[in-house]
Amino acid sequence: MVLVLFICAILIVIMILIISLLLSTITINVKDYNISNLKVKKTKYKITISLYLLNKIKWISFKLNKEKLRKISLKMHFDKIDIKKLERDFKLSDIKELMKIKPKLTFLHLDLKLGIEDILLTTYIIPVVCIIFSLILPIVTDEKNINHIRYKVEPIYNQKNVYYVKLSSRVEIKIINLLNSMYGIYKNRKDNMTKENKSINLSKNKIQCNV
Repeated sequence: MVLVLFICAILIVIMILIISLLLSTITINVKDYNISNLKVKKTKYKITISLYLLNKIKWISFKLNKEKLRKISLKMHFDKIDIKKLERDFKLSDIKELMKIKPKLTFLHLDLKLGIEDILLTTYIIPVVCIIFSLILPIVTDEKNINHIRYKVEPIYNQKNVYYVKLSSRVEIKIINLLNSMYGIYKNRKDNMTKENKSINLSKNKIQCNV
């Protein structure tokens, strides 16, 4: 009897955790991240990843810094990932599924400076970058968070390929959207493999008939 109650209690806890996870939102906070090929003082940045139940109650949170990210990279062997293979495997259907994630940008402070060897090209590229931001931001930002979105794009005229980025941001992703997207990609890959196998079998059958 005690064993049955214990198993039931474990199952209930597992069910609560699964439901809480499905109703949660991942929040990624980036503070004072900067990257540049200029000689500038680098600030210490923080990345905080949290889970919020119903987007209100924080129940899991952990922080990352440069050293922790380096250790994760070594453990996960990110340096051994074949980028070219990933590019070959990436399909248009994957982009459609990734769009279903629907990330929301709730906070953005971005300072971006760009310079290209060709000064004239630098002059043209800055408004192009601004136009891209103006097209993307309304899609990923709700109207209530507009006041928290600020970005500045400036040219650097020194006849070199240079860049400077300073970023603080907050992105929210619903777990259910993420899981739906991952399942969609998996299903598309599986369907494509099934179609390929069928076409291979048909080709073999045709060859055998001809013989």
